[in-house]
Amino acid sequence: MSEQNLIGIEEVAEIFEKSVESIRKYKNYGILKVADKIGNKDLFDRQDAIQKKQIVKELQVQDGLSLSQIAIRLEQTSDIQAEGPEKILIVEDEEATREAWAEFFENAGYQIAQAGDGQEALEVARWERPDIILLDLRLPKLDGYQVCQRLKSDPITSGTPIIMITAFLTGSSDTVRGIEYGADDYLNKPVDLEVLAARVKMVLRRVSR
Repeated sequence: MSEQNLIGIEEVAEIFEKSVESIRKYKNYGILKVADKIGNKDLFDRQDAIQKKQIVKELQVQDGLSLSQIAIRLEQTSDIQAEGPEKILIVEDEEATREAWAEFFENAGYQIAQAGDGQEALEVARWERPDIILLDLRLPKLDGYQVCQRLKSDPITSGTPIIMITAFLTGSSDTVRGIEYGADDYLNKPVDLEVLAARVKMVLRRVSR
C-alpha cells in the first residue's frame, strides 16, 4: 500500500463527517482497522474508509444495526471473502445463457452470483462484493454502459473489474465508450466459454498485482 493512500484519524473523521471520537469507536469495534502507524499516530487506508462510510451508513439506516452488529456483519463478510473461492457476478438477461455460464464457472471452482437486469446488477454487486463481473451490454432497466459507469463511480464497487460481453461491441467507438466507462476487457457473442475463462483469469491476475 502506498503512503499516499494512508490518512490520519482526522481525515477519516472528515470522510465520515463524524467526530474523531466516533472514529475511535469505529476502530475499537473493528469496523475500521489501522493500516500502519507513525510513532503513536494511527494511519488508515483512504479507500477502505470511503467504502466503510457507505456500508456503515446503509447498515445503520436501512437495517438499523448497532456498531457491534455492524462489526460482526463486516467480519463475516471478510471471512467469506478470505476463505472462499473467487466470486463471479454474471449479469445477463437471457436466463438460459446465464445458467449455462453459471454452471460452467461453478464446475471450474468459482462462486457465482447472478443478475438478470441492470438494476439488479447494481444491488447484487454491492452486497455480494464479487471479484469480477461479466456484464452483458443489452439489459433491461439499465444497459451495460450505465451499469458499468455506476459501478465504477461507487466507492464500494469501483475496484471490481468488469468484462463487458455483447453481440453489439463490434466497432472501435463501442470499445472506446466502454473504456471511458471503466470496462477492463471485452468479448463479443457468441462467447467461447474457454476463452471467457481465460480472460477472467487474466483480468483477476492483473488486478491482484
